[in-house]
Amino acid sequence: MDFNSISQPAYERAIIMGVTKFQGEIEGSKIDTCTVFIATKFNDETGNATGFGVAKIKFGSSINFGRFNGVQFPTNADVLFERTTNGAGKQTSILKDVKLPTAKG
Repeated sequence: MDFNSISQPAYERAIIMGVTKFQGEIEGSKIDTCTVFIATKFNDETGNATGFGVAKIKFGSSINFGRFNGVQFPTNADVLFERTTNGAGKQTSILKDVKLPTAKG
């Protein structure tokens, strides 16, 4: 088994709906974060949802917010996720990189 092959980067196409940042303190804890909102298909297996929602994905610190300056949302982008699990089956996705479209001019 080659577990190194599991973590090879593979970019995925995504629709980014928007981005937020926060840098400050809450209840004595310093927080510095960037969150990217990505259009995501609802799980329709139960019959209680259909269509698309928005997934909040952490993207490092607030400095990453600047990478989106001048971007008009929604926008298509190639995104690189790192997925981890807690061992109990819960999966967490963290955004590691975003390739935004270049401006045409």
